[in-house]
Amino acid sequence: MGDIVYRLEDVGYAYPGAAASSFRLAIESLSVRAGEVLALVGPNGAGKTTLLVLLAFLARPSRGRLEFLSGDPWAGGDGAVPARRDAVLLTHHPYLFKGTVADNVLFGLKLRKIAEAERAARLRDALALVELDGWEKRSVSGLSAGQAQRVAIARALALQPRVLLLDEPTANIDAGLGLRLEAVLREVGREWGTTVVFSTHNFSQASRLADSILYLSEGRRVEFSHENCFSGTAATDGRTSWIEPKPGVRIVFPGETRGHVTCVIDPADIRIFPGGEGAAPPPGPNVFGGRVTRMETTDAATALVRVSGDLVFRTAVPVGQLEAGRISLSREVLLRFEPESVEVIGQRTPDTGKSV
Repeated sequence: MGDIVYRLEDVGYAYPGAAASSFRLAIESLSVRAGEVLALVGPNGAGKTTLLVLLAFLARPSRGRLEFLSGDPWAGGDGAVPARRDAVLLTHHPYLFKGTVADNVLFGLKLRKIAEAERAARLRDALALVELDGWEKRSVSGLSAGQAQRVAIARALALQPRVLLLDEPTANIDAGLGLRLEAVLREVGREWGTTVVFSTHNFSQASRLADSILYLSEGRRVEFSHENCFSGTAATDGRTSWIEPKPGVRIVFPGETRGHVTCVIDPADIRIFPGGEGAAPPPGPNVFGGRVTRMETTDAATALVRVSGDLVFRTAVPVGQLEAGRISLSREVLLRFEPESVEVIGQRTPDTGKSV
């Protein structure tokens, strides 16, 4: 990989206004190199989009230093305008201008005064990358959400920016095409030398695509590597505590805890049992039912299994156990994990909103 593109030191950001959320972003340190693909992973409200906005220079940090290409983009008289040309942000719900697909993809190229012949070539290449060949004259008014997302990705790719910032880029796109677009982003990062930073809830996608992963919770960097992340306000009886990510659905953990917390559970700590009619639930708390909605083999001995029910869990299971329990896609199953397997992070006191 190349030189450092971003360097963050003690960067913080708080949304302005008395009515703003108590959310605070606090990144002690972060470096991103040229050509690197970095994934931002975490639950809703973790700070992924806020960090992307800062990296796109659409907001200025409340504190700390954010260097871009070895300089402070906010130090010049024209603010961060030059840096914004080098770092292009694609939002989760991108806005398309009225007109045709070509009008949208060419818009930024015209602003940058790219020669007409090169604009035409970039338009064709960008649409081919997102599998929209020949769509130049199509009106954007009749596009589906997934098609609009692909036009927005093409618009960003056509600019050939130094940095491409993507907020859940494949969220509105079907799985097969999403995998092919992941290959495009890998090419952009590793062949073109473009730095790619993208947010996702999908740890599998982050693992497939990224060179490195930044896990966020409650606006802070945390050290965990799985998807089983749930937030809520903790209640307690003095010996054990719990949160309800959904009404009536409880995750129990030991100790006396109050305030807003985020909990994570290691996939290897979650046991899986056959479910369905007549299946006896295992004893104890933290028992959840659902259906197997995805299975991936990580090596010869282990599979990653996603189970969707009232909550969605991901568990790491020995392949032999799956075979013995006849657990397969669409099968009803039961999950259980010990209260001690629940790791509490990002705890906040209920009255101040400060981390403890």
